[in-house]
Amino acid sequence: MELEKALRERRSIRKFTDRPVDRDLLERLLRTALWAPSGMNRQPWKFIVLEGAAMQRLLKLSAGMAEDMEGPLRAQNFNDKMRAYVKGYFRDLGGARTAVICLAKAADAYLADHANMVSGAAALYNFLLLAHEAGLACCWMTGYALVEKDLLRLLGVEGYKLVGVTPVGWPDQSPPVPPRKHEDIVWMT
Repeated sequence: MELEKALRERRSIRKFTDRPVDRDLLERLLRTALWAPSGMNRQPWKFIVLEGAAMQRLLKLSAGMAEDMEGPLRAQNFNDKMRAYVKGYFRDLGGARTAVICLAKAADAYLADHANMVSGAAALYNFLLLAHEAGLACCWMTGYALVEKDLLRLLGVEGYKLVGVTPVGWPDQSPPVPPRKHEDIVWMT
């Protein structure tokens, strides 16, 4: 698959089949995603894969936070239908049997902390593109920032910050291409 095509065709999928994701495939994709650029070559990321009982613990945390999302979703002007949809997705993650969590090392200095977060984001996006190329589907979720401390405790991790959570699986939907909202490219000479 050509990179430009992958960039244009990758979608956030919110409905998955019950077909399991091959562990070797997932491992290969994650190891390749680690080739992302990183600020000062820190490579500050950590990927955690949840399946089985660990996935059920995530779903329990996720279902608990669904109702707490009402305020943040209203603040973003989500209508009733969209709020219900988002909260429903948090309850079951679209039926995905696997989730990948990307973390970045926390740093005391602002510049290092920022570099670590954007480096982690680059690694996570690499994974999303690789998963798409392999026929898998993902949905980069940042709402878990609302329960970051609880999530890190559930994972047994300290000294990291949440970059994102993504369910991973075989897609059971093919959403249309959303229009680009704006083009923020400015040339200055």
